[in-house]
Amino acid sequence: MSMFHRRGFLRFSSLALAGGTLPSQAAPPERPRAKFQLGIGTYTFRSVDVDGLVARCRELGVGNIELSHPQYMLPQVKLEAIPALKEKLKAGRVQMHSYYCGHMRTRADLDRLQQVVEAMGVRQVSGSAERELLPDVDRACSSGGFRFGTHNHYFKGRKFLYESPHDLLSALAGRSANFFVTLDTGHMITCGFDPTEAYLKLQQHVRIIHLKDEDTPGHNVVLGKGKGDLGKFLQTIAREGFDGLAAIEYEEGTDPREEVAECVRFVREQLRIKN
Repeated sequence: MSMFHRRGFLRFSSLALAGGTLPSQAAPPERPRAKFQLGIGTYTFRSVDVDGLVARCRELGVGNIELSHPQYMLPQVKLEAIPALKEKLKAGRVQMHSYYCGHMRTRADLDRLQQVVEAMGVRQVSGSAERELLPDVDRACSSGGFRFGTHNHYFKGRKFLYESPHDLLSALAGRSANFFVTLDTGHMITCGFDPTEAYLKLQQHVRIIHLKDEDTPGHNVVLGKGKGDLGKFLQTIAREGFDGLAAIEYEEGTDPREEVAECVRFVREQLRIKN
C-alpha cells in the first residue's frame, strides 16, 4: 500500500472509530414532529357529494376536514340538509373541525351563521366579514360559544379587505379572544407575501391553515411545486409548535384525487406526522 493510500485509509478508519459519519453515510436531517391535525378543505372536492367526500378522505387516510363545500356556505346553506351531513360524516369517521362560511356582508348573514353553527355543532368558523360587522360577529361568538377565524383571500381584479398580514391583524384589533386567523398560504403567495414570514408575524393568532401552493396568481399546484417554499413553511410551523388544523386545499380540476394524494405525501415526507 502506498503512503498516500495508507494515510487515506487511516484517516477514514480513525473517523469511524471516533464515532464520526463518513460522507457516504451522512444521515438525512431529522424531520420535525408535527403537533397539528392534517386535514382537507372540502372545497377541494366540491364536485362530489358527502358520500364521495367520505370516500376521498378514506382513500387519502385523512379524517379531518374544514367543511367548505359551496352548498353549505352562506347564504345558500339549507338547515334541513345539516342532520344528514353530520350523520354521514360520523358514519365515515370524518371529523368536522371547522366550518367555512364565506364572506358576511349583512346582519342577516350573521344571523344565518348563528343558526348554522348551532345546527352543525361546530366551535370554529373560518370566513370574513365587512369591517363594520366585526363587533357583531364578536358578540355572536360570545353568545354562541364559537370562535371566528378571519381568512385572507385573493380575488383577480380587485382588492379584498384581508390580503396581507397587516390586514388580518387589523381585523383582530380591539376584538376579543373569540377572533383568530385562518391563514391561507396560496392567497398569501399570490398577493406577494412569503407564507412563512406571514405565519411568523401572525403566529400567536393562527389556529387554522389552508395549505396551498401556487405558481402563477390564482393557480394551484401540488405542494412543493410552486413559489411558496412549502417545505420550509411546514417545517417552520412544526418547529414552532402549531397545533391547530392544517387543511390541504387544491382548487384546480373537478376531482383532483391524484394531486391531493401527492400533497398528502409531501406533507408526510416533510414531517413526522401520524394523521
